[in-house]
Amino acid sequence: MVRRAGLLSLMLAPLGGCTLWSNLLSHQQPVADCPAVTRATAWVDKMPRIGSGDHKMIVALSLDDDRPWLLTPVPSGTPGLLTLELSPGGPAVPGHAGYRESAGTAKRETISIVCGGEERARIDQITTAM
Repeated sequence: MVRRAGLLSLMLAPLGGCTLWSNLLSHQQPVADCPAVTRATAWVDKMPRIGSGDHKMIVALSLDDDRPWLLTPVPSGTPGLLTLELSPGGPAVPGHAGYRESAGTAKRETISIVCGGEERARIDQITTAM
């Protein structure tokens, strides 16, 4: 019985290490790890298209970094404000980050880019491409 319990604890020990690493990796990046935003643009794509798909609002960032970055929406509570959290990873080209959402009926007036709990960029002009 003691031998089985010892064997079981040895087999389960690596799982505890995995849990620890996943907990460490899931925390927000410190502000010092956030890259400088060198360019931030947003536009609504209302170009004519085949089919009935929704038009998209697109946000594109250029960053002073050689890693790909991801933009994730965060609840803001302010009407017309879209807050996007910048974090490492995602499918973007290194040094860039992008976000798309349906343009729908909710009009976005301002986009705030935050990283490490601080605003890194603000987009006040969202153009419309027709």
